[in-house]
Amino acid sequence: MPIEKILLSTIPVFIVVAIGYLIRRLKVVTDESESSMMRLVINVLYPCFILSNVPGNKSLQSPSVVVTTIAVGAGLILGAFLLCYLVGRALKITKEQGLNTFCVATAIQNYGFIPIPLIQGIFPKEQSDQILGVLFVHSLGVEIALWTVGIMILSGSSSGSWKRLLNGPTIAIAIGLFLNFTGLFQYIPEVINRSTDMLGLCAIPVSLILVGASLGGVLERERWENDWRVMTASSVLRFAILPIVFIGVVSMMTFSPELQTVLLVQAAMPTAIFPIVLAKHFGGLPKVAVQVCLTTSLLSLILTPVWLKLGLSIFSLGPIE
Repeated sequence: MPIEKILLSTIPVFIVVAIGYLIRRLKVVTDESESSMMRLVINVLYPCFILSNVPGNKSLQSPSVVVTTIAVGAGLILGAFLLCYLVGRALKITKEQGLNTFCVATAIQNYGFIPIPLIQGIFPKEQSDQILGVLFVHSLGVEIALWTVGIMILSGSSSGSWKRLLNGPTIAIAIGLFLNFTGLFQYIPEVINRSTDMLGLCAIPVSLILVGASLGGVLERERWENDWRVMTASSVLRFAILPIVFIGVVSMMTFSPELQTVLLVQAAMPTAIFPIVLAKHFGGLPKVAVQVCLTTSLLSLILTPVWLKLGLSIFSLGPIE
């Protein structure tokens, strides 16, 4: 696949994120409106987008593929937690200096909002729809690992973790899989499908704006500090060591090209922004999460297209013309 195609799919994503950051700095988006946008995306737009791609998805008609996809999503994050924790300990980052926050913030890649438009930009619609369905199920595995072990690492307690899994996206995934396995998706009225599609189409641009606005809001509230151990280690883990681990797993997932593609895209992602919020609410150090997020996000402008090009080329998983 030509690197130009990947760049043309990558650059607009970061431009929209940058616009979100700019309008936050200009106060077009405030704390209150950001919270409203988040609720709109999580409870309405993102679930509608999921329900536009999971029901009827041929790649998700095998229960074994679904179970494997969820297990791989959770397993990779759990492995990343362990690896990041060991690296942090080796660098003598103490718990008081934010070891637990470093572990969670570095291990969790941006597994949703940025991969979706990249997949849509790189692959033709029919192919991207199949891949996106697998992406959503993979994300369920990530959510399970994040809201259980991730929260336990940050707070030292797993109390209430499972309740947080009952959110809009996970419920939409469960409904979508039920409709898929039973075949009931065929009986959904067309007017419902069109309405769901219309709302789903709003999910990605609004989500990317929200990513930029959230980053802008965090940088307004949290003090920036240069900790070169944190920034260097998170960059090496996120863009060298963990991609190699992901690619190793991809080589074993030969039964599902869609899952292989999802994992290759995940391998190229920077860290997520959400761990900054989690660190604030669950006893972590938000400033450490900010360093991890901002450093890897800036590096992703260059390294994400490179890893995408390399991974897709190794496994010959380019778009089907």
